[in-house]
Amino acid sequence: MDWNFYVSAIVGFVPSFGILYASWGKLEGLFSEKKLFFNYFIGWIVGIPIAIFFLIGMVSVRAYLDLSIFFIILFAIFTEMAKYIYLNTPKKKDDYALPYYGFAFGLGISAIWSVSLTYYYLRIPMDNANYAGASLSFLLLALAMASVHASTGSMLGFGIYKKFWEKYLLHSFGYAILFNFSLLPFIWGMPYFLYFWGLLVGIPILYYKVYKRILIYTIPKKVMREWRKNRE
Repeated sequence: MDWNFYVSAIVGFVPSFGILYASWGKLEGLFSEKKLFFNYFIGWIVGIPIAIFFLIGMVSVRAYLDLSIFFIILFAIFTEMAKYIYLNTPKKKDDYALPYYGFAFGLGISAIWSVSLTYYYLRIPMDNANYAGASLSFLLLALAMASVHASTGSMLGFGIYKKFWEKYLLHSFGYAILFNFSLLPFIWGMPYFLYFWGLLVGIPILYYKVYKRILIYTIPKKVMREWRKNRE
């Protein structure tokens, strides 16, 4: 039995699903839950090659400061473009729930990516105390990663739906690049207790930029009134 895989799966999936439920649970019935979870699942699938490419690229550049920085910038742009291409399809463009679907899609990507990073590290031989410390550090990293990728996915969905995608695509690039700098300690093989800095980027963006300014206001007022009326 590969305990490293099970621990990595818990570390990767719990934060992403927790954020998904916290943002959607109280709004059940406002949009298709099947589509929400479908986009979350598609995020898993897209997250597999993203995680593989990241690990391969990381190993190739980790010995060089300039290449490491160039890599995380380029990879942030690559990841956000993948989200944009997926969300910017004719069937999705006019759906007011698109920011939520982008939110779920980003969470799916982050879950698989977090699992891969955690599993990659936990395979290193270490004592029980360090194993527990590393697992906790990666749990915080997974929470940060889920927050950032849910946020940028929601921003992209909102920009596409509101027809000013250029602004939010640039915002998503900026936030993803800023977060990716917190991955440099992992890329360079530094101690695991340095991996939580992404929280300082992810949580404020998720709460102030996305939850307070996008998710609450993206649903049309008429739809919201009818939903509240049906719940009374």
